[in-house]
Amino acid sequence: MDVQGPEVVTPWIKKYGVTFPVAVDTADIFGAAFGLKAIPVSFLVDEVGIIRLQGGGPSKEFLAQVEEILREPVSTVRSQTRESATAMSLDELRAQVARTSSDADARLALAQALERAGDYQAAFVECEAAARLRPSDATIPFTHGLVLLRQGKTNEALVKLTQARDLDAGNWRIRKQIWALEHPDKFYGTNGIDWGWQKEQIAREKK
Repeated sequence: MDVQGPEVVTPWIKKYGVTFPVAVDTADIFGAAFGLKAIPVSFLVDEVGIIRLQGGGPSKEFLAQVEEILREPVSTVRSQTRESATAMSLDELRAQVARTSSDADARLALAQALERAGDYQAAFVECEAAARLRPSDATIPFTHGLVLLRQGKTNEALVKLTQARDLDAGNWRIRKQIWALEHPDKFYGTNGIDWGWQKEQIAREKK
C-alpha cells in the first residue's frame, strides 16, 4: 500500500527479484477492508482471489515462501473457481448515487472509481458530499487526499491526510503515508527504509 503509486514501489520489486505480478494498493482498499492499522504488510492472492499467505514487508524469507507456493500445481478447485462478483462500473455507481444520494458509502465508492478513471474534479465533488454526510469517517479525507495527490497538489493532499490521521489516531497506515510524503529520503533512499528513524517517529507521535 502506497499512495504515491507503483513508481516508488518498483525499485523494491526489482531489488528483491520478484517474478510474479504485484498490485500496489494506492487507495488503501485492502487495508480498509481488513481493518489493518500498520504497514508494511504483504498478501499473496492466488488467481481466484484466495489469500494464500500474509506477511510483513518484503524480505527474502517471505518471497521464498511465495515462490514455493507458485511452484504448486493448480488444484482442481482453483482451476474451476470463478469470481463470485465483479466491480460496479462508473455508470452503475453514478446510478446508485442518484438513487441514494444520502448514502456516504455510495458516494465514496464513486469518488474512488472516478479517481481511478482520472476524473479528479468529479471525484473531488463526491468526496466533499461524502464528508458532509459522514464527517467522522477517516476514509473520506484519505480518499480526498489521494485525489489531490494525483493532481500533484502534495501540500493540499497532506492537509486531507492529516485530517484522516486525526480522525483515526491509531491508524499507522495513514501516518506512514504522511511520513513518506514529508520525508521521502527515509523511505525511498539508496540505503532503503530507515527503520531507526521510524521507531523514533513512532515514539514521538505516541506522546
